[in-house]
Amino acid sequence: MRKQALVALVVLLLALPVVSALADDQERPPDFVLIIGPRVGVSYNMTTPADYSVTVMELFPVGTYFPVNSLFGIICEQRILLGQTDSHFAFQEVLLVAGLEQSIALPTVSLLIGYRDASGFEIGFGPSVTLSGIGVVVAVGYTFGFSGVYVPIDVSCVLPNAQQPASFALTTGFNFITRTRYNSN
Repeated sequence: MRKQALVALVVLLLALPVVSALADDQERPPDFVLIIGPRVGVSYNMTTPADYSVTVMELFPVGTYFPVNSLFGIICEQRILLGQTDSHFAFQEVLLVAGLEQSIALPTVSLLIGYRDASGFEIGFGPSVTLSGIGVVVAVGYTFGFSGVYVPIDVSCVLPNAQQPASFALTTGFNFITRTRYNSN
């Protein structure tokens, strides 16, 4: 009886690498992923309410405006896998509209180049274009994954420059995979 148990144990131990390799092939993440999803959030412009109101009144002459705005938008993201891990580079195109709660529409377009590790931590930066000018946005956050749906929580900052003061934003939403591609390795 002991001999049979020992033989079964040896066969099982020898078979584990084969079973593991087969499981890895089936669960291998794709080399390229296209993701799209909505975004919501809030932003704060680092300026006084009076200065912010003067700036916005150049575009929307009626009203008094406050430097805290709602954000609504959409994101398109391309992920490129880093080796045989779940970590990847991310290229994001973000279109947001700020200020709808104040009856104004302030569009922002940002292009971010970033990195997301297997745990969900992410960081990125890139150009941002608004009605008040061009700047650089830096973002950091965490993405939670739930059965193919991804829920990011990000904090971002548009760095101050000669055209605009710094602004900060907190955004969230969800993403879902629209296309994947596996290389034929």
